[in-house]
Amino acid sequence: MAIILSNNDINVESTGASMPTRPRMSHGILTLVLPEKQHLYNAFMPFIKGGGLFIETNRDFHLGEEVFALLQLMDEVDKTPITGKVIWMTPKSPQNGKKQGVGIQIPGEDQDLTKKIETYLAGFDAGTPTLTL
Repeated sequence: MAIILSNNDINVESTGASMPTRPRMSHGILTLVLPEKQHLYNAFMPFIKGGGLFIETNRDFHLGEEVFALLQLMDEVDKTPITGKVIWMTPKSPQNGKKQGVGIQIPGEDQDLTKKIETYLAGFDAGTPTLTL
């Protein structure tokens, strides 16, 4: 079972509303290395407004929690830092061979990263289900 917030819930700050509690950020740095297009295809969440990335992890998170991650795409030498919000959780012992982890929304200021990912994936047909769907 996966949990996802609606786009209205994801963009709370853009509507001027405030969250009832401050998200905690206590899990250190997550690392996501995607050496091939298939890995990028599996991790990218295009159905999230602004894009999202699924990161396999056995750490426990809360929806809305801020997460810091370092992303290394294919042959790029530099890692891209991302501070996003947890908008998806796949719990321990998921069904259908899915991996445990979290989905983070790529923040608005990092939309160049979303465009870069979409460019890498343009015309790519993996023919297999992703980690989240």
